[in-house]
Amino acid sequence: MGTHLLSREILFKNLKLQTWAIPKYRIQYFMKWQRETINNLIEEAIMEADQKGIKVLSLGFLNQASQRREADGELYIRRNPRLKVKVVDGSSLASAVVVNSIPKGTSQFVLRGHLSKVAYSIALACQGGIQLQVLITR
Repeated sequence: MGTHLLSREILFKNLKLQTWAIPKYRIQYFMKWQRETINNLIEEAIMEADQKGIKVLSLGFLNQASQRREADGELYIRRNPRLKVKVVDGSSLASAVVVNSIPKGTSQFVLRGHLSKVAYSIALACQGGIQLQVLITR
């Protein structure tokens, strides 16, 4: 782990999970003069994860905000095209968990709640033969 990152390891069944945190306050993510420092810390974490053989790395919301013009870690992937680690945002990860938990052979699926980035991602992923109904709540 890099000297600038905080880490915590969690064991969940047969998964080994880690949380890495960048020690910055929320307000610092919105200061232009902090952007380069934060982006360098994020890139350091991605490179270290790749070297350790991590399969998926999910960026937290504020880390996504620090690279507003880029989507899902695209900035870091473009800088390091040989990365093996898959860099995703939290919404993509949540969507993948939901879609992969739908039992095989399911023909109908209902989404209930507010339409969000996660809901749209799930809807797009379900286009392959699953009839989707969306119940919007207010």
